[in-house]
Amino acid sequence: MKFLVALILLELYSSIEGCEVGWVQFRTKCYMFSHTAASWAEAESICNAFHSILAEPRSHEESMFLISHSVNQAGEFWIGVSDIIEENRWIYSSDLQVSKVNDFHAGEPNGHTGANCVALWKPFRGYWADESCGAHYNFICEMSQESGGDVLG
Repeated sequence: MKFLVALILLELYSSIEGCEVGWVQFRTKCYMFSHTAASWAEAESICNAFHSILAEPRSHEESMFLISHSVNQAGEFWIGVSDIIEENRWIYSSDLQVSKVNDFHAGEPNGHTGANCVALWKPFRGYWADESCGAHYNFICEMSQESGGDVLG
């Protein structure tokens, strides 16, 4: 009985907050900071399986939110920004629009054609770094608050 009450309260809490359990809300979006590492492409596929995308900061404020949360976690985090298609043209992976946000750490990007994907880099206090897309890092998934989904944190 106690378990059932706890489950109902947990569901009520997640509905009030607007995000699924294990996801963090910022404005109208929900984010999941993974605890497992994957390549950038694998991370993108995992997010898609959760009916979400790799996080795509569309404003400086959103980027700062992701950066501040990432530094409290272990490791580096992939986000959905890359220059895979054209060198030094940083685009969002979901719609291929040019990123208007640029929170690269000083001296970044510096990997040229060998580093085409963006990670929030812990030694840079979470600021962006270009990394090899095959490296295995944690990742951040994003979904709009209203889309919800059958996601467990």
